[in-house]
Order: sequence, then C-alpha cells, then structure tokens
Amino acid sequence: MTLHLDPADPAFARDPHAFYAAVRELGPATRVTLANGTDAWLVTGYHQARAVLTDPRLSNVPAPQTARHTSAAPSTESPPQARSAQRSVLERHMLNADADEHRRLRRLAAPAFTPRRVDAVAARIGHLADTVIGGLTAKLRQKADADLVDDFAFPLPVLVISDILGVPEADRLDLRAWTYRVGSPAATLPSGQAARAWQSLHGYFTHLIARKRRHPGDDLLSLLTHDRTPQAPDDGELLAMAFLLLFAGYETTMNLLASATLLLLTHSEELLAARTAGDPGWSAVIEETLRHASPLEGATWRRTTEPVDLGGTVIPAGASVLAVLAAANRDPRVFAAPHTFRPRRYAPGNRTAPAHLAFGHGPHVCLGARLARLEAGIALPRLFAALPSLRLATAPAVLPWRPGLLVRGPLTLPVRLA
Repeated sequence: MTLHLDPADPAFARDPHAFYAAVRELGPATRVTLANGTDAWLVTGYHQARAVLTDPRLSNVPAPQTARHTSAAPSTESPPQARSAQRSVLERHMLNADADEHRRLRRLAAPAFTPRRVDAVAARIGHLADTVIGGLTAKLRQKADADLVDDFAFPLPVLVISDILGVPEADRLDLRAWTYRVGSPAATLPSGQAARAWQSLHGYFTHLIARKRRHPGDDLLSLLTHDRTPQAPDDGELLAMAFLLLFAGYETTMNLLASATLLLLTHSEELLAARTAGDPGWSAVIEETLRHASPLEGATWRRTTEPVDLGGTVIPAGASVLAVLAAANRDPRVFAAPHTFRPRRYAPGNRTAPAHLAFGHGPHVCLGARLARLEAGIALPRLFAALPSLRLATAPAVLPWRPGLLVRGPLTLPVRLA
C-alpha cells in the first residue's frame, strides 16, 4: 500500500492527526508519496523521532541541488530548479549543518539566548505585550471583530525578535509576508511568488547588514557583523543566520500564542483553572499547548547518509526523512489521552508526563525555546486579564490553518467581546 500526502490540502492542515495515527500504526518509519510525486519517510512515533533527531547518520545538510525537501522552510512542492542563488545563500544556516560546522554557527548566536540574556528582556516583553494588547482592546471596542493572529500573536513576537536582531519595526509586515511564502507549499501560492520572496529576503538582509556595518548598535546582527574572531561568519552565513533567527524567532511563538488562545477559548474550565492558579497554571497551559498543538509540525528534513535500521524498518541511503513533532507529541504509547488538552499533566510537581518534542531534541534543539516560553508566560495572562469577555467570532471547525509540514497554527483567529 502506498500512502499519498498533500501538505497543501486545507483539510489535512486543519487536522492532520488521523493521517499521522494511521502512519504510526504502519511501523517506525513509513514511506509516503508527496503531492509533487517524490517520496519521503515520515517518523511519527515519540521514541523513534527522538532517535532520528540524534542519529549522526541522518544529515541536515541538503544534497546539492537534488533534495526537494531540505530547507529551513521546506516546501514539498518546489522542484530543485526553483532553488535560486538567493535561496541557496539563505539556507546556509545552522539547521542545515552537521557536527563541527553546526556547533560553530550555533555558538555565534547562542550568547543572545542564554538564560540571563533572555530573562533580562522580560520587562521589555511586558511593555510590548501591554502595547499590543492595548491596540487589540481598542480595535475590539471600535468594531465587532478583530483577528487575534494579526493583532496579537504576530506583532508581539516579531517586535521582540526584531529588538534582539536589530530589525526596524517598520519592516515587519513585509518580512511576515515573505517568510510566510517561503514557509508554505508552493502549490498554495501564485506562480513565482515563493521565488520572489526568497529574492526579497536576500535583498533585505543584504542591505540591513550593510547598514549594521556602517552604523552598529548593541543588537545581535551588529555584534555578528563586527566579529573579527577566526570563527566569525562570512557574509553568506550572516545572511542565512539573520533569516533563520527572524523566521524561527517569531513563527514558533506566533503559533504558540494563537493556538494557546484558541485552546483556552474552547476549554473554559482550563482557562478558569489557569487564571485561578496564576503562574503555575499558565506554565502548565504553555507546556500542554506545545505538546497538543505543536507550533513546529515537523523538524527540518534529514537525509540518510547510509541505510538506517529504525526499529526493524530499514530506511535506504539518500532518503528524505521527516520527524513529525506534532505526531510524536500525540503518541498514545507515551502520552495518556494524547488528543485531549489537559494542562494538569504538566502541573508543577507532576513527574509522570514525558517531555514533549515541540522544540525538537538533540543537538539541533531550538535555541529560542526559553524566549518563546517567556513571551507566552508574560503575554497570555495579560491578554485574558485585559479582555475577560474575549470570545471566538467563528466556529473552530471552519478556521483555516497553516498549510505544509513545517509550522502549525491557525492562519486567522477572529475574536470579539461578549
């Protein structure tokens, strides 16, 4: 039996878990045919996904001009010839590197994401959250509906990561449009739009880095631009790092905030419990949202450098392999009631719930995980304290979701005041 998967299908995007459950039952790894006619191996079990994410025989380095599924924002519909020179440069980042090269690139960005540096921006995040929520509140009072993605979940994390990187606030809408296009299956976009987005991102970061060379600040891009150590990134690596940190820095948190709000608005008892318990309750909500509605649907694509026996299933050399984080986080052999939103499983002191894989696992685990948790922990209580009568303005079943296999979250989230 051959399984077929179209990541651009809106029905699949809305609820992929029935498909993933069927795949999981077929074995530790299952070969599927994607809508563009190519084959890939999906790994949907929790323990198998952890193994894939730490196995050195699965490389993160894309095969030269042949891998259709290996990029920071893998588009399962893009043929190899669509990989422009600009895209190739922007893909030279740490997620597409192995071993020593990966460690070198990760060390360059790591100082900006240490616990001390992240915790130091808490006050700034609180100020930005209050500003964003104030704008959302004013909009809701002036008109019936607002879009919680556009008016809350997107602007807050993009403002935070822009502060860290040194990206002007005025550019955020263009950057959102471009990163959305490169992170979506090409079949969901007008012809040529993804290629133009790669070109726009390359041009934007080229000019931004040139500006940092002339007028440095205390942001991460300025520091990297003026790094004179032997490990310093070259110009191409600078461009790739700027793209990756921006994309990963807001996409994950945007989807976390949107999905958490949607879950709380559809689970009133859990919302009440979080508001009653205070910080421990909100922390549990965040961890359970990360598990139940993983903001990253899949890890970056990997390529087998030799045959790999994964629990009795042999994946051949040269195969594209995807550890599906969203599926691993709902593995019924690991998580009780996996499809139920149950924050108390992550209540403080509860040691029975395994750690979820929402931020990956192993050497490529997300560098910004602490920052994403901090933003959500600050923003969500403020949102529901400011807007206690917030309600969905449409049925959850008809909400559109991000297409593809990379990121997962609602595209729009109409809300109103009761």
